Amino acid sequence: MSIKLYYFDGRGLAEPTRLILAYAGVEFEDIRAPLDLPVTIPPEIKAKCTWGQVPLVELEDGKKLAQSLAITRYFAKKHSLVPEDIYEAALCDEYVDSIREFLQAWYLVTHEKDPEKRQEKRAEVLKSTKQRFFDVFESIVAKSSEGKHLVGNALTWADIYLTHGLNNIELVHEINLLNDYPALKKLSENVLQQKGIQAWIQRRPVTKF
Repeated sequence: MSIKLYYFDGRGLAEPTRLILAYAGVEFEDIRAPLDLPVTIPPEIKAKCTWGQVPLVELEDGKKLAQSLAITRYFAKKHSLVPEDIYEAALCDEYVDSIREFLQAWYLVTHEKDPEKRQEKRAEVLKSTKQRFFDVFESIVAKSSEGKHLVGNALTWADIYLTHGLNNIELVHEINLLNDYPALKKLSENVLQQKGIQAWIQRRPVTKF
């Protein structure tokens, strides 16, 4: 039995897991529910879901795992993307939590229906996330030993998650964030040049979100 990953037809909360599996060269079934409005989970998928939501993964032995962060961290640990040092592992957790915070802020922009209010919200969120998150992450990466990792001297799931977050904002909102952040650009390029990740991005479905 192969790994089955259930989510909607978009990047969203499942994409960090897809990127990690691609990096590790792991084959998986990428099962996508339509992202039509109103967004609903097909009954045959929802019946499998512990908490009534996706993402959900079914492992090779039939065991199931829900909640996006638990799934992503599971595969990160399995494929040596979590540092063995417990402090460095905790730093990865800290950074991923912070990445999810700024993604949530941008998510609210995406779902503002009024075009004028959306533009206003976009400007507000861009300013606030630059000051609170992007500037801080830039400083962290710039001070790292190789200048291309968040934690330690090797690729971690935090690097992959940050690259996904920045890339997703750029794709959804059609802006270029990385021109202002050379260290983040270097980190992102390093992640995107990983053979498995590069191949995945070339073949993954083109979606808005």
